[in-house]
Amino acid sequence: WYQRRVRAKKTGELLRRFRTLMSSYGQLSAYIVPSDDAHMSEYVCEKFMRRAFVSGFTGSAGTAVVLKEKALLWTDGRYFLQAEEQMDENWTLMKAYMPGTPTEEEYLCSKLSPGEKVGLDPKTCSITRFKKLRKELGGVGIELVPVQDNLVDLIWDNAPALPEAPVFLHSVDYAGQAVASKLEQLRKNLKDKMCSSIVLSALDDIAWLYNLRGNDVNYNPVFYSFAIVDKDSSVLYVDEKKLSSDVKDFLSQACTTVKPYDDAYSDVKHLQGRVFLPLSTNAAIFEGVDESNRVIGQSPVQEFKAVKNAVELKGMRDCHVRDGAALTEYLHWLQAEVHKPGIVIDEVDGADKAEEIRSKHDKFVSLSFDTISSSGANGAVIHYKPEKGSCLQIDKDDIYLCDSGAQFLDGTTDVTRTVHLNTATDYQKDCFTRVLMGHIDLALAVFPPGTKGTCLDCLARRPLWDIGKNYEHGTGHGVGSFLNVHEGPCRIAAGKRMSKYEIGLNKGMILSNEPGYYEGGKFGMRIESLVEVVETSMGPENGKYLTFKTITMAPIDRKLIEPKLMSAPQLDWLNKYHLEVREKVGGLFKELGKSQDLIDWLHEATEPL
Repeated sequence: WYQRRVRAKKTGELLRRFRTLMSSYGQLSAYIVPSDDAHMSEYVCEKFMRRAFVSGFTGSAGTAVVLKEKALLWTDGRYFLQAEEQMDENWTLMKAYMPGTPTEEEYLCSKLSPGEKVGLDPKTCSITRFKKLRKELGGVGIELVPVQDNLVDLIWDNAPALPEAPVFLHSVDYAGQAVASKLEQLRKNLKDKMCSSIVLSALDDIAWLYNLRGNDVNYNPVFYSFAIVDKDSSVLYVDEKKLSSDVKDFLSQACTTVKPYDDAYSDVKHLQGRVFLPLSTNAAIFEGVDESNRVIGQSPVQEFKAVKNAVELKGMRDCHVRDGAALTEYLHWLQAEVHKPGIVIDEVDGADKAEEIRSKHDKFVSLSFDTISSSGANGAVIHYKPEKGSCLQIDKDDIYLCDSGAQFLDGTTDVTRTVHLNTATDYQKDCFTRVLMGHIDLALAVFPPGTKGTCLDCLARRPLWDIGKNYEHGTGHGVGSFLNVHEGPCRIAAGKRMSKYEIGLNKGMILSNEPGYYEGGKFGMRIESLVEVVETSMGPENGKYLTFKTITMAPIDRKLIEPKLMSAPQLDWLNKYHLEVREKVGGLFKELGKSQDLIDWLHEATEPL
């Protein structure tokens, strides 16, 4: 299904220069180039796309390793074809997680001899990864060398600079909690941990703590920065040129000092007492803190922002009505356009149209990720990104999957709807209905406070398991409030996707509910809505049991549903949900003066089954 044809980047001269540097920087036998920035972000700006520059491979996940005679690139199955096409003959593709493929450290341990050295930039490596590399390489006598100068930067002529987009205020009218209150909450947590200070590196943690937002990274409204907070002071490390006088005054009123971004690396060396380092801390910060003072664990700020306050929850509910209206209008447009004679709409056209409609809604800022607009077989590629020249025409007689979302000033959205643009087969209906049944069963779950999502994951899978089918991705992730669309530490996942740092579910959390089913070369289907964790009337007064309230407001395609497979409670849930969508989205359509044809289409799409 992968049709893209590109010219591989020529890397021979780059690698020659790179190996010369490896020799001059302590006779390195190998150098590791991860995909990460200094903050372990999911998305990075161009300055930190070093692995893509040196290898030619532009996929979002992968690690390059350059040796004296070889260069290798590890990536996962989503990107095998892309990597093979984008890399030239100087590179060897290592198919990560496939039988017989060693990890980077296993390969290096087998190829290098005791006494040889492996270099990497510690700013691009997490604490956990750094400790694992050092332990495994050291176990066979190979030295891991933190190289303070990034070697890729030294051969990257005209490399991009750090973004200079302005930082802006996120009003308490949207944030719901003042910075002073958040700092007090954090300091109390540090006291409970018997720590003197904390170093914050995760960009969404910092944006949340200081009620600021930025535009340094696509889709995530964050800005490059560090922060150090102790019982007496709060320091934000950021390029001051990005701060307006209003932002500076705001920070001053919040008793927060501003220092240059890179000063964080030297300042951590002078911290006294126990220093809390979240897991997202890079190895350069980690190494800068006295070993006897380090305390490593899950960021408390991650836990704070996972539970939304009343203002954030209202914003999330409100923006999902607007977002649902935009998605409904897009699907109505698509259903009509693809059946018009002579009209050709490809997957990129569809994604662009969906963005155009969204962007006209109140408080819209940007998309929250690249829209997955996929027709037919492309729907089976879970992280598919359509590109002009290689994408498919949207087939009027096939299944179409659209996974999309937006950043609004009052919240973040992430929604997937799968539709059939004509008549579905019985088999397609059977598969889709089982995905829907799992989606509903999870939405109907009732559980005690603190239950981990891993305990609920099987509810979404059971209807598929009943016929020997499954899906190879997690069922749910946390979502930020005008922040990152993928947010920890709460989640709904099991197996290899489980995390020992996962926290239990509590009232006020927002997560996705997104079971799916995929058949390679044929179709993919996923139903994703965001849900709010709410209290029920059951259980003790000091610990009411919880359930999920779906806040995404967009119809689920009735043409793909076989009601005979569903139980009475499942049908009841679906019909009540559709009536709520009709009421809220239809009400907004009328308020916005949308066409009667669109309103009638929504009415039909939400008719009870």
